[in-house]
Amino acid sequence: MKTSLKLNRDEIQHIESVYGLTIKTSAFLGEGSGNTNFLIETNIGDCVLSIIEEQTRDEVEIMANTLVWLALNELRTSLLISPKQQENYAITLRGKPSLLRTFVHGHVHKDLSERMLKQLGVTMAKLHEIPAPDFIGDSIFYEQKKFMDTLDANIDIEYENWAKLRLSELAVDRIHGLPTSVIHSDLFYDNMLFDGEHFVSMIDFELACIYHSVFDIGMAIVGTCSIDGELSLTKAKSLITGYQSRRVILETEFNVLKTYTEYAAVLTSLWRYWRYKIYQSEEHNAGKYLEMMTLAKNIEGADFSTLVKPSTNAVSRDNRLDTIYDI
Repeated sequence: MKTSLKLNRDEIQHIESVYGLTIKTSAFLGEGSGNTNFLIETNIGDCVLSIIEEQTRDEVEIMANTLVWLALNELRTSLLISPKQQENYAITLRGKPSLLRTFVHGHVHKDLSERMLKQLGVTMAKLHEIPAPDFIGDSIFYEQKKFMDTLDANIDIEYENWAKLRLSELAVDRIHGLPTSVIHSDLFYDNMLFDGEHFVSMIDFELACIYHSVFDIGMAIVGTCSIDGELSLTKAKSLITGYQSRRVILETEFNVLKTYTEYAAVLTSLWRYWRYKIYQSEEHNAGKYLEMMTLAKNIEGADFSTLVKPSTNAVSRDNRLDTIYDI
């Protein structure tokens, strides 16, 4: 194992000192899109240390405060562990801001069952009901200028022209008056954990922001409701059924659900294009943006009228699936 994928003795001692705990073992857990994670066994239980490489310290502090806010509002996710010797949540390790969180035991499932999707829908609705704090921004991560600039990279001109056209025709910047809330904004299957078919937790709230709730629903459809690159309206219906058991999707939201679902797929393809073709070329991931483009085209041709219709009735506690699934 490479040295960079191990915590050395000085780093372990620093973590123990700052957090006032004892580390028994540590092991490389994996790399995300912009962080390196270590599983640490401590005297207070299993924890995850994340060295966050592509976000500023201020952004990491917002991320930490978001986790604290979610915990206060009883949403199931990893709990932040606060340093004992400083006011800020982030410590510095390898020159980068880093956070320590509880390790959530559970498993990732790529193919979610009807029961699992309903539980995800319920949890997403619960997230959207949480009061929005004033420290979370209202900008979607995937809309950053550096991603949009790749549309003129002249690398895959056919793809770039397609993405420009779809973004222009979707015209989400002209959609106004929709309900906003705290959204996860990256609800792919690998950002949720299950114990068997029982929902355990949403994880990885790094991209959380305040935006249209329906965008989060669309992104969740993109991230959890496809089979071999094709949209499954059956899966999407289960997700929305769970969601509407707790929060009503307004007619104004339902009318643009397909638009926002395709928009989520186009933005994801654009991020993959930037990430794997321009910023950090990776041969084994080089075609990932094309897979998402295919899904976006599939969504464009789908008939969303077959999904659950919006309801004007308030949700009864007796009909809410969170009372059944204990979410």
